[in-house]
Amino acid sequence: MQLSQEIITPEMSEIKSMIANTVAQRNELKTQMEFWYQKHPKEHFASMNDLVIIDSTLSKLDSFYKKLWDYNNLQNI
Repeated sequence: MQLSQEIITPEMSEIKSMIANTVAQRNELKTQMEFWYQKHPKEHFASMNDLVIIDSTLSKLDSFYKKLWDYNNLQNI
């Protein structure tokens, strides 16, 4: 399947930006977690719940973007 021209709506662009910001937050938190476990290998990472929330948010944003992409692009094939 090849599109002659992919449609990206303003809403989709905003979601892409939100995805990029969420990925950056996730990467920063994972770096913090890595350093945490290097110093405290037997303790629970205090921000683990934040990581779970970020992962969930990222999943929802990805799903929403895909639905919008499908809606705007699959009907034009």
